[in-house]
Amino acid sequence: MLAEAGAIAEVAAIAEASAPVKTGAIAETGAPAGVGAPASVIETEVESAWHLAPSQQIQNATQDGNGNEKDDRRIRRVRFIGNQAFSDGELRAIVRTRPNRQFLGIPGLTFWYQLHRIHSRIGEPPSLLDRNVLERDIERLTNFYESRGFRSAVIDTNITFFDRERLEVSFMIREGRQSQIRDVYYSGMPRTGSDNDPVAFFKDSDIVTRAINDTSFHSGVAFTYEEIAEERNRLIAHLRNNGYASVTRDSVIAVVREDTVNALQLDVLFRIFPGRIYTFGDIYVELRGPDGEFERVRRDTLTGPPHAEDPYKTVINVDETARTRTSLIARQLLFKPGTQYDNSAYRNSVNQFQNLGMLVVNQFGHTPDGSLPDFTNEILPVYVRMQTLPKHRIQLDFFGMRRLGFGAGAGIRYINNNLFQGAENFEVGLQGNFEYVSGTLLNSTELSTAYTVQRLNFPFRHLDQTPFFLNASTRYRFSWAQSRQENFTINANFRFSNQFEVRHRPQMASLLDFIELDWLDASATSEFERNLRDRFDEIIVERILEDFNPQFSSIIRYTFRYAMTDLIKRDYGFFSESSIELGGTIPFLMDRFIFDPGDVQGTVPSISLSDSTLTYSQFVRVSFDYRKYTPVLENGTFAWRAFAGYAHAFGVTRQIPLNRRFFAGGSNDIRGWPPLRLGPADLDASAGEVPINGGDLKLAGFLEYRHIMFHNFIGTNWGIAGFTDFGNIWYGTRSAFDEGKFRFDEFYNQIAVGSGFGLRLDWEYLVFRIDVAYRVHDLQRGWFNNSNPYWHFGIGHSF
Repeated sequence: MLAEAGAIAEVAAIAEASAPVKTGAIAETGAPAGVGAPASVIETEVESAWHLAPSQQIQNATQDGNGNEKDDRRIRRVRFIGNQAFSDGELRAIVRTRPNRQFLGIPGLTFWYQLHRIHSRIGEPPSLLDRNVLERDIERLTNFYESRGFRSAVIDTNITFFDRERLEVSFMIREGRQSQIRDVYYSGMPRTGSDNDPVAFFKDSDIVTRAINDTSFHSGVAFTYEEIAEERNRLIAHLRNNGYASVTRDSVIAVVREDTVNALQLDVLFRIFPGRIYTFGDIYVELRGPDGEFERVRRDTLTGPPHAEDPYKTVINVDETARTRTSLIARQLLFKPGTQYDNSAYRNSVNQFQNLGMLVVNQFGHTPDGSLPDFTNEILPVYVRMQTLPKHRIQLDFFGMRRLGFGAGAGIRYINNNLFQGAENFEVGLQGNFEYVSGTLLNSTELSTAYTVQRLNFPFRHLDQTPFFLNASTRYRFSWAQSRQENFTINANFRFSNQFEVRHRPQMASLLDFIELDWLDASATSEFERNLRDRFDEIIVERILEDFNPQFSSIIRYTFRYAMTDLIKRDYGFFSESSIELGGTIPFLMDRFIFDPGDVQGTVPSISLSDSTLTYSQFVRVSFDYRKYTPVLENGTFAWRAFAGYAHAFGVTRQIPLNRRFFAGGSNDIRGWPPLRLGPADLDASAGEVPINGGDLKLAGFLEYRHIMFHNFIGTNWGIAGFTDFGNIWYGTRSAFDEGKFRFDEFYNQIAVGSGFGLRLDWEYLVFRIDVAYRVHDLQRGWFNNSNPYWHFGIGHSF
């Protein structure tokens, strides 16, 4: 055991021998009853009573079917007076005494109650005052304040009668001062195999600042039940990951002591009872086929290093209909029989199985029937039962689209989720769409195939299944596409990519496009070329037509993604994505050292496309995307997004490839403009002022308020939204075109602004939206000079 300071013994003796203090005593960490945790987590003695002056006594009370007394008057408003540490919204979410729902949170606008008055089967019945609920609300608020460290907070109520039908409830709050943790002590913590520096482990705590000795630390942070609970959970996780498998909530107890002089200063002692160290026993794995069959079974028993420590073993039973190699199953196990128990390795193994995508885990435990383990035995066997999914699947997709005009499309995909009996995923897909624009039928076709394995392949194989590189996959994809667009035709576009994806944590992922090769053969339409020659001189025309020369490009790209939100609902938390990429390196090396050593032409020989050479561009591209979602009012969410991106070309070619430029406009971008048709700068694409599409720099911001109006109405939630989008794109410093470049003394006048409102149909796994936007700042007409509506449709929230 680690050495225990004398101060610990003093804290423990006082906590155990003396009578409990008035508002804080011996505690098991957590939150109090009423705010999301069991009442037994922290025991307190709080005397709170509900006192109403005689003039405030509730009259005309009746009883509902449950014996609760209710007043005949409707609750018009609930107020909170005296709260400074917490907002009205935070406190309103705790109490159950509430008025009728208000339309968009506007006081007095009780739309649903008025519907109920028209007909009793619709809308919302009147919200009446319930004395018992009000009394429990006082307890809830008291417990909430105490859990946040306001241990002397006093909650009272005041009821004001407006008339014979309506009343107002006010919660009168005297918060007092928040308690602080002065010192933290740890008693009974064993030295584990990973404790090369035990003080460093304790100092990783969020409630510790500096060490007094090995087990005593100064704190100075605010006292809250959440902080204490997080520290207890951290201690439990550390113990479980170091052999102490039987540790539970009761194994770590927090003792809280008030200072005798200043009651706001608290000392916290964590008393730890780790129990014994456990070892993984034999592992038994059972994999059934898609139909649950388990008759023709192939058994493999793995013994000895590297599979197990003697005399333990891993037994893998696979039904023949599962068509899966036992080596795949063994590779997902991150622990070995006979080694010290590690709960993180145990749980990550479950995630490894689930992420294979070709099976489901039905049971994972320490007993054959899934019951609680027998902790009287120091050896814990592991039992795993799984079942494969159907191997073959065909998926059909139909969709509508509106980009430059209205269109539709369809696609078909064949999916094999276990191609070579090692969880290899193989896909072949064909997709096509058409779009009708100004009397012209545009269309595109794409044929693609992809092969994915659930591990890291060369050159990162050595990182596979290391602690920070779990749940990894390697994907190879090849595609061919043709497309007829408004001003040009893509005769052929071949693309090959090799991508590695690692999910470091459930919310955090890295994607590395290790290599992406793109061969593009495009040609401008003759009408487009004629229009160019009518508007620009020959030098500018040649630079514009460079976009349509046959091209060869290579890209290496790293993307880091961090999301703490529901990616469908997007009603809380945040989402961020950052990426950096380097383009043109492979064709440059071919140009420099193979085809014309010592000389750089900016081209490489073509193999079979329509021109004798292929141009390429060298460039670096970075982007940052951050989105924040904040719940506001009732059933509302305020969302905002910030985006910045920059691409810089270097080398012989001065232009960024078309598919790596930034674009603006559309239903998922700055609404009020068609897709890809805003900018660069104040150039008007519809008037033919844009020499080349896209830009090298993009700045954009998005604001949106979403509010659910009707829950489960005709099978879905109906909501409305109001939004404002702003931003633009610009050419970079190396661009050959002077107009449209980013300039610090002009760019703020070239920010386009679109604003409007929309309808949201919110199913559990799908959001459909319709938006109408107006150009608040039209870059050609100015501010508030364009009253034309622009309609946008989309699946999912715009951001």
